[in-house]
Amino acid sequence: MKTNPIVSIIIPCKNSALFLENCLKSIKNQTFQKTETIIVDSGSKDETYSLAAKYDSRLFNYYPKVEKGMFDAPHKRNFGVKRSKGKYVFYVDADMELSKNVVKDAVNLLEKGFDAVIVPENSFGEGPWAKAKNLERLCYWGDDTVEAPRFVRKSVWKKMGGLDEFIGGGGDDWDLYQKLIRNGYKTGRIHSVIMHNEGKLSLRKLIKKRYMYGKDSLKYIKKRPGAASLSYFPLRRSYLKNWKLFVSRPADSFYFIIMRTAEYSAAAVGIMKSLILQK
Repeated sequence: MKTNPIVSIIIPCKNSALFLENCLKSIKNQTFQKTETIIVDSGSKDETYSLAAKYDSRLFNYYPKVEKGMFDAPHKRNFGVKRSKGKYVFYVDADMELSKNVVKDAVNLLEKGFDAVIVPENSFGEGPWAKAKNLERLCYWGDDTVEAPRFVRKSVWKKMGGLDEFIGGGGDDWDLYQKLIRNGYKTGRIHSVIMHNEGKLSLRKLIKKRYMYGKDSLKYIKKRPGAASLSYFPLRRSYLKNWKLFVSRPADSFYFIIMRTAEYSAAAVGIMKSLILQK
């Protein structure tokens, strides 16, 4: 901490005010205060601009050119990093809330010589599907095939070329991690947690999102087939490893099985549509 580094926190947005204030409030309440918050928006019609001003965030309007129905988050994250002033960059989503020591703990690791940091993710929300998603996220703690670093030394980010903007649906996170591993960079983990605010989660919303992921997933599969086969495989070792958690939450486990079956089915449809469009 002797260098007193700045941490740049990047948040891609589009009409995200429903969750954004809690995200910004959690950043303001961090025990490590030397941060800048950069919101990369694309013409929101809600309260995003006033919230940015309220929490002293730098806001940029950016309209990346992507196909309809595809994710623009990797574009916005790279855009934000290019305009950041920090020694370290940390990209989060508007629906994320940071526990108070996340930034401090990550900076401590980076100042000790690590190049990137994985922050474990959990979630909360209303209804049975939110509880099922919470159960799923808890299984992924420590699973290298799912977790990926969001907190990175900026100099390393530049050397790696940032996120691959043509890989969406989560593949951009995994791809960056693979680049870090293959180039010998050191990634660590902290115990402080990011919480996803799922709101009132519905199965329909989950299916729609996974369908979009499926449409983009072929790009990551083609680029990194070995890593992708582990990341997308439906029967994960982390589920077996956490069997006691499933036993202790039978109702949530029931919804989890339905949820994951529906999500994988939706992703498969998305993949098939991508294959058809390529022909």
